[in-house]
Formats: sequence, structure tokens, C-alpha cells
Amino acid sequence: MQDKDIILIEWVDSKGMERWEYLDEVDPLLPDTCYSVGFLIEDHAEYKTIALGLGTTQVLGRTTIPMCCIKHITKINAFS
Repeated sequence: MQDKDIILIEWVDSKGMERWEYLDEVDPLLPDTCYSVGFLIEDHAEYKTIALGLGTTQVLGRTTIPMCCIKHITKINAFS
């Protein structure tokens, strides 16, 4: 297994509605703040990719988050 940091990413995601609404009853629809934890498997200048699980030859549950959506990154643990 390659050495990968475990990180916590605080990021902002869009929000949407799936039903009809009356314009005069519409409340603000603010973006959501999200938190994701995982093994950092891709540390790119424009995005970060984390995985929920990491084996010697496989990864499970990849998520890529654009840097423009990321508010904060905290390193949880580093393997060495």
C-alpha cells in the first residue's frame, strides 16, 4: 500500500429543489457546507480526490472536489 494522508475536507456544494414552487413563496436556497473524510489519492492544484477505502492495489469510493468549492483541509493522520 502506498502512503496516503487521511484528510478532512470542508467544502461547499450546490443545492436544488425538485418540485414546483410559487415565486412569491420562495425562500433563499443557500449552498450547503459539507464535510468529507478520506485517503488523499490525488492532490491536484485544481481539485482533491479522496477515497473511503484503500487497499494494496485498489481504492473504494472516490470523490473529487474542485478547489473552488473547498473552504478548509485538515490533515487527520499521515502514514510513514
